[in-house]
Amino acid sequence: MTKAAFTLIPSESRRLIAKGVAQMEEVKRANERGYVILNGGTTNGYVAQELLGARDLAPEKFTAGTSTHRLLCVTDADKRSPFPIIFYKGEKSTKTLPEALADFHLETVLIKGANAIDAKGNVAVISSGFDGGTMGATLGTAVSQGLNYIVPVGLEKLVPSVEAACACTGAKTLDYSMGADFGMFLIPNAKVVTEIEALHILADVEAKHVASGGIGASAGAVVMVIEGSKANVAQAISIVEAIKGEPLLPGFRGTCETCRFQCCFAGRKASELPAWLKE
Repeated sequence: MTKAAFTLIPSESRRLIAKGVAQMEEVKRANERGYVILNGGTTNGYVAQELLGARDLAPEKFTAGTSTHRLLCVTDADKRSPFPIIFYKGEKSTKTLPEALADFHLETVLIKGANAIDAKGNVAVISSGFDGGTMGATLGTAVSQGLNYIVPVGLEKLVPSVEAACACTGAKTLDYSMGADFGMFLIPNAKVVTEIEALHILADVEAKHVASGGIGASAGAVVMVIEGSKANVAQAISIVEAIKGEPLLPGFRGTCETCRFQCCFAGRKASELPAWLKE
């Protein structure tokens, strides 16, 4: 057996995870027999690039709620790329989300990013939308009809307990929020894809998350140790080397002056905002 170690920054992790998702058997089956419903989220923006072969799609615009500028925010609607992207039997579809869900296929998969993962593999997504956002629009059908969520999520989002995180949130329970007020959905029936699963899918190696964090460009980085046959480890190294240098993902926030969320900066003019929020 051969071992190797390397560090991935968040943008590199997103690229690795996206490559893994695109090669999942569940996604291949859905492309052959049903729908692939690719919802919003920055990691899903990378998945869209891999599935469409469209590197000009901007992942930072593939989201409504976002963690950027040192707080949680909701981007302005006119600054977002349109999502979900829906594929039917491998072809991009013009159907709406309700239409695709109504045309039930057991092979259909919903790809949804997350904001939290714990050591048990539970995952959750933050929702600031008053109607529950994407989860509100898909959860009932997914649970009642037996559809599965594929959840690409980086290990930078590791928390002690997803269940505890969901239990203590809820927008109207917060007396103060620096950033958009929010609740959290625990995602059921989730097939989680972190860096660990992506490396297994792409190179058949066993990976362990051994350290996290960093400064500068390495903020949010994860350190991985992989083990496998010499050939498989060499393949994994080749994949990692190819994605090293993935550009940092820029963030953009909503317009505070017209924001409808219960944030301590909502309604403030640009001139009234702290310097760090204008960076």
